[in-house]
Formats: sequence, structure tokens, C-alpha cells
Amino acid sequence: MDMLISLDKVERVYGRGSSAVKALDIGKLQIDRGEFVAVTGPSGGGKTTLLNLLGALDRPSRGRILVDGKDLTALGGGALCRYRREKVGFIFQAYCLLPTLSALQNVLTPALPQGAGRATRDRARQLLRRVGLAGAEKRLPGELSGGEQQRVAIARALLLDPDLILADEPTGNLDSVNGKGIIELLKDLHEMGKTVLVASHDQRVADSCSRVLRLVDGALVS
Repeated sequence: MDMLISLDKVERVYGRGSSAVKALDIGKLQIDRGEFVAVTGPSGGGKTTLLNLLGALDRPSRGRILVDGKDLTALGGGALCRYRREKVGFIFQAYCLLPTLSALQNVLTPALPQGAGRATRDRARQLLRRVGLAGAEKRLPGELSGGEQQRVAIARALLLDPDLILADEPTGNLDSVNGKGIIELLKDLHEMGKTVLVASHDQRVADSCSRVLRLVDGALVS
């Protein structure tokens, strides 16, 4: 297999001195390209911290994180911005859509630093169709259900065709029917060849994944 992610002696500590809290402490972890991985464990166990580090939304306190051969801990601010924009697709529990933008405009936001040309706009429309939202391009987030908003977020995550998809509790705010639909979309992404990591309490997510990581108190226990 072709390794995509490698963590070596990675720690993330918040605070200092007696108030310091070690949110994550992973000695070794490798994830191959194309894997579909569930990250499970109790609340506060380090799931979101791990995804934030892999997505370069946060930096480790120590250790090395390599993604596709690049050491994220050695990259400067500009390079990290390019990495986040081009290499990673984020899917959040709270959707994180811009309320004054239409569904199509929200999908296009990752391309805005460079401008969205015709080809990019066509791709955004195609992605909305792929997630079952054909005809909803002009609707605002407030006019969409929770499941529909999460589908917009998935389309947005795919706009720039990233290698790595990071989903943090993507079914957490959804009922069982909509949650099942999002799980099926994540499975589709995996079958497209994407590397997908899903932090979730949802047992259906773990059952759908090819590999399950369990974090407890920041440590990888299984």
C-alpha cells in the first residue's frame, strides 16, 4: 500500500504548567492512501484534535506529521494555507456554511482566493447533483434541511478534488435517515479513491469503515 499519513511521537498539549492538558499523545500511526478510517472514542478523547492536526488547523506541541511526504510541522503559514485549500476537504458537524451565500456559492468558497471560472462553477453544479441537490443551487442554508446542508458541505469539500477528506461528527446533528444518507456519501468518496477519516460516535460509521482507531484520553488504544 501507498502510505499517505505518518505520525511520529505526536503530542498536543493545551495550557502550561499545572494547568496543562495533554489532548493527544500518539507514538506511531500510519494511514495508507485510499483507506476509509473511523476515529472513535469518548468525548474529549482526542478525535477532533487529531483531525485538526492532520488538516493543519492546529500544530502539534511536539512530533512530526507527514502527509503525502510533506512534513506539516516544517511548513510556513503560506504553505499550510495551500495545503489546507488544495489537499484537504473538511466536513464539520455544524456544516459551517456561510448563511448569506447560496448553496452553489458555498460550494465555490474554496476556489475564491483564485476566483471561480466557468469550469469551476460547472464542477460545483455537478457536485451538487452528485450529492442529490440538483435544482437547489440558489437556495440559502436557512432554506435547507440539516441533511441538505451537510450535503452542500460535502460538495464543498470535494470542489478542488483533495486527496484527503476529514469529517468531524458528520452525522452528529442529523436524524437516522439523513445520517444514513451521509454515511453512504462518505462510502462513495472512499470508492472514488479518496482517503477518508471520520471522527464519530456513530456505530454505523465504524461499521462502514475498513479500519477503526479508538482514542481514549488522547492515546491510541486500538
